[in-house]
Amino acid sequence: MLWLFFSGLFIWLIFREIYYSVVTPAGFDKPHSPVSIPYIAILTLLAAAFAYPPVNTWQFERFLTKQARILSGSAKASVHCNSVGDTFFDPNVFAAGHAQPETGEIVFAHSWCDNLQSHLRNPQKATREGIIGVQIFAHEAMHIRGELDEAKTECQAIQRYVRAATLLGIPKHIAKKNGMAYFHGEYQARAQSGQMSAQYYSNQCAPNKAMDEKLADSTWN
Repeated sequence: MLWLFFSGLFIWLIFREIYYSVVTPAGFDKPHSPVSIPYIAILTLLAAAFAYPPVNTWQFERFLTKQARILSGSAKASVHCNSVGDTFFDPNVFAAGHAQPETGEIVFAHSWCDNLQSHLRNPQKATREGIIGVQIFAHEAMHIRGELDEAKTECQAIQRYVRAATLLGIPKHIAKKNGMAYFHGEYQARAQSGQMSAQYYSNQCAPNKAMDEKLADSTWN
């Protein structure tokens, strides 16, 4: 909101500059000096610069929402990227992402939304955070489908990693490579990472094991 406040402030200054170049202010005999083009140009650049972050986030949220609805099969899915201010009021402040199946809302922590967006801009140079960001998106979409068990949700998301990544615009061969990297790396490490992380892991989440859904486009295929 602060970004929009300052953008609005600069727009108001532009309006005031133009207004008082035409209208005579109270107590004066004539309007102010003609509009200063350099001054207006600077204010316009500042207004645009401060408006860009919230507008960019809003557009990214709309994009993620559209893809989340496809991946989850739920028309009520919606994605929100926490701002720094939102973070202070989020009861799940320490979670990279969380979802409410009842409302369809998916929330990304502030930094993780940035990580995912950076990854989508340059998927050829995948980072650990970018790869995990796609998994978070897939994981929370599985919650919106109605699955509450974290281990099952994580396994469903792993199997749909390639599907999720391609929906987000990542080439399929890169999506496949990153999905398998997550499965063999981050996911297997969860078994050794303590109780909080281990609840997301199951040794039955593997090809031809109990949690294998045999999807035609599974990451494992």
